[in-house]
Amino acid sequence: MPYARAVQMLERLLGVQVSEPTVRRQAEAAGAQVEAVQTAKAYTSEPEESWEPGAARQGMSADGASVPLLKGEWAEVRTVASGEVQEDRSTPEEPEVHVGQLSSFSRLTDAATFADLAEVELRRRRVRQAQAVCAVPDGADWVQSFLDLHGPEALRILDFPHAAEQISRLLQAIQQAGVNVPADLVGRILHHLKQRGPRVLLRLLERLPPAVAEREAVREQVGYVSKRVALMQYPAYQRAGWPIGSGMGESANNVVVQARLKGAGMHWQRHHVNPLLALRTAVCNDRWDEARQEVVTRRRSQRQVQRQQRATARWQRLLASWLLLRLQVHPPTPTPPPKPLLPAAPAATLPGSSRPSAHHPWKRLPPCLPRPRAKQ
Repeated sequence: MPYARAVQMLERLLGVQVSEPTVRRQAEAAGAQVEAVQTAKAYTSEPEESWEPGAARQGMSADGASVPLLKGEWAEVRTVASGEVQEDRSTPEEPEVHVGQLSSFSRLTDAATFADLAEVELRRRRVRQAQAVCAVPDGADWVQSFLDLHGPEALRILDFPHAAEQISRLLQAIQQAGVNVPADLVGRILHHLKQRGPRVLLRLLERLPPAVAEREAVREQVGYVSKRVALMQYPAYQRAGWPIGSGMGESANNVVVQARLKGAGMHWQRHHVNPLLALRTAVCNDRWDEARQEVVTRRRSQRQVQRQQRATARWQRLLASWLLLRLQVHPPTPTPPPKPLLPAAPAATLPGSSRPSAHHPWKRLPPCLPRPRAKQ
């Protein structure tokens, strides 16, 4: 909840009076601890005993939502939601498909880093161990790369509301190009798309006049739809009991991100978003007690490390002081000069003067002169 409301609730329910900056500081510190624990788990292997039991049929969806930052900046928070696919056949004519036991993971980061960090949640839900998995993306490129990493064998289904939005844009572009489009054409195409597949839509695209198909807006929408025809086989998906909408991803965005980070007048510093998202996912995934225990354990280990560091620093200071005192009381004995390896040469001059002595080189005969002969 917002920090000001948390202050009021603490005072009314517990009689504890704290200031809003204190609540903000404590919440951000606890969120940073939970974020650090999740990041460490993403890059390390956990024992399978700590994982939740996985369902046979699971679904997942990844989506993004923008949050306001300071100075008018906006940033995208990426979220992945996963759950158990449950089919309600109480009405055999139109069975309903629900995705229950939802859990989510959100981060403000780039697509590659998010794909690495989301491993901790998907591993915990045993998505890869499920017998069958469906992924309902909205068509974004980073979502397809995410699924290539975490769901290469998952059945990919283009979100039906997103497909309806793109088809509506396509028909608007065709109408702006001068083609008369009936008012109910969007509804009829979507009905056929949901009940019979994309054949009617493809037939319409094939019959476009060349002048209309070459327009930039029309060409862009036609290319988008044509590349995703394989993801729009909605009748087959519904017969197999799979959802055709990314309601789980939209729900995670609304509950985790928008309900807390996009309130009236809210603007966030970038480094405060992820700690708050860590706390929000702990609450929405019903893992608050587990997250609180992780925070307590991590703080205790950090305090123990800090105590050890302070103790080591004190011991080093005491050792340095003892060595300095010992040097002052017992100064070291000067080292005697080394003894010469060869005897010293005799002096070349007489003591106290500059006159050459008998050992001066001038008093010696050159070795090349002959010695004088004795008289006969």
